[in-house]
This record gives sequence, C-alpha cells and structure tokens, in this order.
Amino acid sequence: MLLQFLTLLCCSATGAFATNGVFKPPKTTSFLTIDYYVGFPMNVTTPAGVVAAVPVVKGKIKGRFNGHIVQNVSSSLEAELANDRVTFTSFDARYLFENDAGERILATVLGATSYSKQDLHGLGYATLSTGIKGLEWVNTAMFVAEWMGRYGGRGAQIEIFELTTGGRIDCEPIHAALPPS
Repeated sequence: MLLQFLTLLCCSATGAFATNGVFKPPKTTSFLTIDYYVGFPMNVTTPAGVVAAVPVVKGKIKGRFNGHIVQNVSSSLEAELANDRVTFTSFDARYLFENDAGERILATVLGATSYSKQDLHGLGYATLSTGIKGLEWVNTAMFVAEWMGRYGGRGAQIEIFELTTGGRIDCEPIHAALPPS
C-alpha cells in the first residue's frame, strides 16, 4: 500500500512539474538489423527532377527475424530534396525479406537521407507485412528505421526498431495502448 501511495505521489509530482507535453518519449526495441550491399544507381529524369533507382544486391538479416534480402526485387528510390546547407534525398525503399524456411516479410521504409564526403545517414519509418505464424503482430506495429552507408562498396546497415508508448507524463493509464510485442 505504501509503495502504491509513493508511486502515485511521484507520478502526480512529475505531472505537476511537467510543462511541456503529455507523453514520455516512446520506447524502442530493436526488431532486426540488416547488413547489405547495393548496386549502381540508375538515374531517371522525371518532371519533378532526377530520381535514382538503387538495386539491393544482397543483405543478411539478424534479429527477431533471421534471413536475407531477396535480390533483384528489393530496391530504393531516392530524389534530391531542396536544401541550401547539405545534400538530402527522399528515401523510399521496398524490401522482401526471406528466411531459410521460405517465409517472407514485405517491408517499406520511408524517410530522408543526408550525405557527407565519407558516408550517408538516414532516419524514417517502416511498415512490415507478413502472414508468418507468430509474427502477425508486425502488420499493425509501429516501426522506425535508421540507416548508414559507406561509399566505395563498403556496404550499408539498416536497423528497424519497434516503437511503443513511453506512457503519459502524469502517469494516467492509456487503456488502448498495446503492450510491447
């Protein structure tokens, strides 16, 4: 009983002192990490500007799903975004993940990539879709992605994180929030 009272008191004080926002920052858990290699981009001139189509040559997936990226199906489209300071591109990738049992996950990653002379780095969100027994929850889960690539054929990495609520600052319950998977 004392523990419940102290928890309530602490949450009430936290809520009273919090002036910005309603929610605590979301929590992330790594779902999978991919080491992969891309081929040479093919540029296409469109009315909106040049778009680069970048094929994925190969990739190994580790985490809560283990397997590989299906090559010649997975690729990204990138288009330069207007920015006076640094180079940014939009990033629109479609990946097909497959494990040794032939089970597949379709992944979409959307975001923005920044470039330097040494490497590239991006952030975005991911959606996953599958019928794999035990992984159906990914169809409605929220994911964020972070990626980095190195020039000169040194590969790239992308990590996809499951995103869940961090709760309310005032410690009020969120009855509709799903627990982490």
